[in-house]
This record gives sequence, C-alpha cells and structure tokens, in this order.
Amino acid sequence: MDRKCPVPLDGSDSFGGSSDPELPAIPMHASLRITSLVLLLHSLLFALLSPADAPADVVVQDMVSPVGREVMLRAETKGGFFSKGGALVEFFVDGKPVGKSLSGGDGLAYRSFVPARTGLHKIKVRSEGDSDEGLLLAVKESTQLVFIDVEGSLHEPSSFTRKPRSGSVQAVKKINRTYPVVFLWSGFVGLSAAKSWLKENRFPEAPLLAWSRGEVFGEIREKHLKVRAVIGKPDVVQSAREYTPRAFSFEAAGDREAVQDWDEIVKKVK
Repeated sequence: MDRKCPVPLDGSDSFGGSSDPELPAIPMHASLRITSLVLLLHSLLFALLSPADAPADVVVQDMVSPVGREVMLRAETKGGFFSKGGALVEFFVDGKPVGKSLSGGDGLAYRSFVPARTGLHKIKVRSEGDSDEGLLLAVKESTQLVFIDVEGSLHEPSSFTRKPRSGSVQAVKKINRTYPVVFLWSGFVGLSAAKSWLKENRFPEAPLLAWSRGEVFGEIREKHLKVRAVIGKPDVVQSAREYTPRAFSFEAAGDREAVQDWDEIVKKVK
C-alpha cells in the first residue's frame, strides 16, 4: 500500500513533517518567519561588524563603460536609511570637477561624462558635507570581462570571520593581468562593507557592481562588452548561462560540476 504525505483537511497550512503523533506539525507561516528572522539576524550581525556599512548621506555607484562613449555617473542621496531628494551633488572624476546635479524624488542624481582613456577612473561625489568615492572602469569595445561574485567565491565558507578563500587573492590578481575583473555584489553583506573587505584583504582594485539577479550581464552586452567568465555561487552562475560558456562555482550548478580551487579556475579562464 502506497504511503502519502499527510495533508491537512482543515484548511490549515501545517506541514505533515512527521508520522509521529507526539511531534507537533510546524505551520508554514511560522517556518517562514523563522527563516526570515535568521536571515535578518545574519544581516544585522555583519552590519554591526562592519562600520563601513553605516548609512551615508551620499553614495556613488561603480560603473563599467566603453572608452569614448557617454556614461551617466550616478549618486544617491539619503537621509538615514531612506532616499532623499532635492540635494545638490558635486561630481569629480580623477580629481577634476565634472559638474553638479540635484537629486530627484528617488534620491538619484546623474551627471554625463565621457571617459577619454582606458583604465580605472576615480569617481568622487560630495553632498551636504558628506562624500563618497567609487570607480569607473573604461575599456575598449569587445573587451572580455571576468565577473567574480564576492560572497559566492572569495569568502572562505567555513570561516565566521570571513577570511578569503585559499588562493583567491593571488588568483584574482593573475586573472586581472589578462582580463579586467569586475566584482559582483549579491549577498547579505552591504555594498560598503563588501568594498572595505576587498580592500582590507588586498584584492586588486576593481569596480563592484550589483548582480541584480543577472541584469548586470544584459547591461554589459548592451554596452557591446563581452563576458569572458563568471565565478560565483550557483544562482549567479546560472544567470550568466546565455552570456558565456565559462561559468564556475565551488558548488555544483545545474549541469556544471563544482571546481575544486582557484588554481583550477585560473587555468580554465585563460
């Protein structure tokens, strides 16, 4: 006789997780609340451990752009944790002023800029006594970029203190000598904290872009740039399938086998 998972007949959302009548079923909504609470505590813990993640009055976005083409520099003005409109933002590139803009109702301020040379450009924004710095990577069209998910490939998974994964720093430096590296932000640790962690652990200087569930790869294609490889956790790798055959994860991802270490990745990226 086939056994079926017990389903509540009273319209409740309880799980029939055990056949033992002495073990109470866990309501689905309670399970979801527990999961959400764990994730929230995880985020708060890393925020407390990362002073760089405290809210700033103005935040600038890192960018990647083809050289010689207009790019819209973007900054966000805030009041605490919330966006704040109507603030004047000054933009600087490589120490030179490029203009001022007022932030809109969504807190975003834009300024047009055309990078005249390839390489990294330093962006700085100032607003109401606060400032922030970021990076603009300008490359030739058809340049092949390597995207690296910070939390999904650079952190040592078993380390509570978030040590770099063995061999990751030197491997990223090797890759960056051949293909420009772009870091991806995809996890719970805040953007500012992720930037500070990369700097503290002496990873090469490179822009840090939001993964945005894979939208970043479509934006790169629209700029006529190419994705050479993607390294990260399975969902990041899966989101890049249509953009590159070179996608690596330390966990099995779909039909892709997990890589063992960073030395293996360096060999496969070349």
